[in-house]
Amino acid sequence: MTLREDRPGTVLADINRAHLVLRFDEVTWRIATPEAWRRASSDEDDLWCWELPGVASARVRLRRAPRIQVEVDVLNRGADVATLHGPRVHLETVGTSATAVPWFAGSSGEIVVATSAETVVWVQHRGSCVAEDDGFTVFTEPLLLRPGQGISAVWRRNVLPPATIPVEPPWVPRRRYLPRGEPLEVDHTDAALTGSGLDVLTTSEGSSVEGRAGLHDLAFLDARGTALVEVGWFHTLEAITAETLILPGLDPNVAAWLLAANPAGVQDVDALDIALAEALENPSAWGVMAGMRAATLTDLPVTDDVRQAARVVWRGTLEDDERRLLATHALVSGWEPDLAGEWALAVGPGAAAMTAQQMLAAIGFGRITTSAPTHGGRDVVLARWWLAAHGESALAVEWEHAVDTARARLMCALSVVADGSDVAWLLAEPLLT
Repeated sequence: MTLREDRPGTVLADINRAHLVLRFDEVTWRIATPEAWRRASSDEDDLWCWELPGVASARVRLRRAPRIQVEVDVLNRGADVATLHGPRVHLETVGTSATAVPWFAGSSGEIVVATSAETVVWVQHRGSCVAEDDGFTVFTEPLLLRPGQGISAVWRRNVLPPATIPVEPPWVPRRRYLPRGEPLEVDHTDAALTGSGLDVLTTSEGSSVEGRAGLHDLAFLDARGTALVEVGWFHTLEAITAETLILPGLDPNVAAWLLAANPAGVQDVDALDIALAEALENPSAWGVMAGMRAATLTDLPVTDDVRQAARVVWRGTLEDDERRLLATHALVSGWEPDLAGEWALAVGPGAAAMTAQQMLAAIGFGRITTSAPTHGGRDVVLARWWLAAHGESALAVEWEHAVDTARARLMCALSVVADGSDVAWLLAEPLLT
């Protein structure tokens, strides 16, 4: 992992009654102490102090060299055991193009922030972070400190070139989202594994973990403490598609596409006929694509209706990626070759025009995180499309792994709560790769 030179001169610090604000190039830390704490004087630059009178003190230090580092310390100054709440950090990315991927997992913690110019990784070197809305606590709470006992947290900033995927800790399973029924093999020697709803079989060489479909927290307990790693299992796309089709209120256009594009082939022509009839009354790209498949793969008499709907949709407000999807599907399915060729010449670059950094940011770098999935089927498929056009780079293997991981994680989530749009895009994935 090649680090860039840090730029400590770009840090801005400000403090008001409620927060200490540290603004870096890519993210702003708003650090707040509990309401009962009071500001205390400090005779050092980049050092801010608080006290809970007669009980404890806290301080935050910003180090600017050799690398930017934020240190948080809490000390029990009283004569009795103290139960305390420590500082909380609210995070805000700087600029509209920055994307943050947080992992607040106890004894391990990282924040990856992607900007157009670079990738910044904040790494916890001491502490025990816990995720909260829009931020984290630097310690697991409540803090229980003996008289004279202190606790500290350290977060260090590292800067990487753009499109570089930060290396995860070596003990984190590289492949952690698996098809249902396939055990997760964890090679470790110094950690115990536990997890609610997980079956863990441990031997002298490692552990085998199995669980239900969905996303789960696997806890690693070792000398550093406890760290949480998200793992998961997913059903087949065919099974997820079947579950999606019974969702109440499913868009008829999406329903028609799911029926027509089922990985097992068109299973229910009558259901497809009914869905298409409703979809083509108010068509979208999904309904038109379903109609193309119906016109070429079944005996349904829908050719004229699909042709009319296709022209209406094409003249509408489609995005470049949707136009590319329509044109590609028309070519692949052999539908109306002249019209398909005309469309193919008219489509824009779409996802192929993204930078590698934008592509990776859209899928959260495929990184381990404690945030719920923010990428959808569209993001995964467009990332795959981007890879097909830029797969010759020396970094392509890592990029492809990131996309594979993001797709598998989404499949785990969809195996529990299906979403019509996400599944529709995943069914379209073969068209663009």
